[in-house]
Amino acid sequence: MSKAITFLAFFISFLSLEAQEKRTNLTGKTVLDSLAIPDVHIINQNTSSGTITNTNGFFEIPVQVGDTLFYSHLKYIDKYIVITDKVISTKKLNIPLEEKTVVLKEIVLEKQQSIFYQDPEILPNNGIVINAKTLNLPYANIITKEDKSLLKFSSGAAINLASLINLINGNAKREKQLKEMALEDTELKKVRDYFTDDFFITDLKIEKIYINQFLNDCIDKNIIRIFKRDNKLDVIKLLMTESKLFPKRIVEEELYLTNQ
Repeated sequence: MSKAITFLAFFISFLSLEAQEKRTNLTGKTVLDSLAIPDVHIINQNTSSGTITNTNGFFEIPVQVGDTLFYSHLKYIDKYIVITDKVISTKKLNIPLEEKTVVLKEIVLEKQQSIFYQDPEILPNNGIVINAKTLNLPYANIITKEDKSLLKFSSGAAINLASLINLINGNAKREKQLKEMALEDTELKKVRDYFTDDFFITDLKIEKIYINQFLNDCIDKNIIRIFKRDNKLDVIKLLMTESKLFPKRIVEEELYLTNQ
């Protein structure tokens, strides 16, 4: 009986060896747009034998007609190749692989909730009341006296209520002045855009670098109000009159700055 088992085992090994000898070593290369892909796992599904491509993308595996090679890699789409006479005759086979496309699920960012927020789906009927008192936090039941005369800031400083009102009024006044100045600049720009540089330089003898300064000096002469009346002749008369005085003002300003 033991001799029969030994003979059977030898016979099976012989058949396996014979079958293996009929296979041809196929060499090939895995590529992506002509670039080599290393570390690709290749398995002959008919024999369960396998190999891995080297750093240059090359591999070698025994095959025969009818075998199926399975190519797999984490970054690339799996691929199956059925071995035919044409494949074997090729000897060196280039296997192109495709990259996997990973589609991420849509994420909706919702408004951040407080640590005391209670989901109504989990705790219906408003749940339980959570606050400093119910949590027995220190000083939860202490009521401080309100100081109406002083207002304290986060910096630790305190200011009298009357002084605060004066401060607010001062800020409001400055804000109003800034708005008026911005409005003046807008209206004055309309005057500047209406006349050409040549008018200021040739007719009024105002250098280009001083044009804006010259127009600012004309604000006190109500140039904006006159321009709004759409009487451009009066505007030109005003500009011509002031242009004669402007060089003197420039000299006086430069002397003043020199003596400071």
